[in-house]
Formats: sequence, structure tokens, C-alpha cells
Amino acid sequence: MSRIFRFTLLSILILFSFACGLITNPLNQAKGLASTAEAIATSNPVSMSTIEALPSSMPLSTLEALPSSMPEISKYLNPTGKPVSNWNNIPIMTQATAGQEFNKNTYSFKASATATDVQTFYTGQLKTLGWSSSFSAQGGGQGGVMLFTKDSKFLTITITSSNNSVVVLLVLQ
Repeated sequence: MSRIFRFTLLSILILFSFACGLITNPLNQAKGLASTAEAIATSNPVSMSTIEALPSSMPLSTLEALPSSMPEISKYLNPTGKPVSNWNNIPIMTQATAGQEFNKNTYSFKASATATDVQTFYTGQLKTLGWSSSFSAQGGGQGGVMLFTKDSKFLTITITSSNNSVVVLLVLQ
């Protein structure tokens, strides 16, 4: 798999995790982590020279570059504009109420439907168009991730429930 595909899939899985509520109460988790770190530090004293040497083993420029390579995922959750009926030969549900192309490989739309409706629609429509389903994960009716392949193309569909509708993110590689 290409790096871009793996990165995109990881980004989508992270988005899916946030959307399904798998990551909750980050402040409480951070406090718990700080307490654990403090307990470890007091029970296992480490020489100061070891602690000072750790940051110097990785160049600071590498750490600073990492955040800029992550896409801003939140923009995909609020598409604006009139939805299209077909994007890159991928059908868009007729229930779509808003849609937006973010680049030639990414399209997002909001629809008055359920996550199950979206999964059923794309399973049937894409099979008819010659796509093969290679992965599907459902989030208990709240969303899901689907992966389809055709020839050398990969299509990732991420479904997220939002205020009595769904947001569908299509990423074509």
C-alpha cells in the first residue's frame, strides 16, 4: 500500500474514533496520565543526564514538522455547497443536502439518512460499478468505514452521524 493511502486510512480511522465517542474525557485522561508519570518518576529515580540526553536524540526540526503534515479533518465534517449527483464516477446519494470537493481525491457530503442507509447504498451501487468491497467496519449504527477497490484504485468511505443526518467522506486514491 502506498504511504498516502496508509496515511489517509489512519486519518480516517482517527476521525471515526472521534466520531464514535471512543475518545472521551481527554482532560481526565491527561490528569490520570500525569499522576501515573509522577508515580513512576518517584518510584524509579533516573539520573538527570539520561533525561537530558533523551530530547537531543531526535532533531527538534523533525518534531516541529509533524503537526503540519496532518490534514485538518474538521473541515470535512461540514461540507457546504450544492451536492453533485456523481463525483469521479462515484454516485452520491439523492438524500444529500450539501456537498463539497476539497481536492481531486476528497469529497464530503451531508445527507438526511442513517449510517446503515449509506452502507447499504454504497455496497449495492459500487458492486454494480465493478468495485470490490475489501473492508467494512460499523460503529453501532453511528457510523462506519468502508474500503473498496477497483483496478488500481482505492475508495475509502467514512460515515459519521451528526444531528439527525450523516456526513460521508469519500477519499479516492
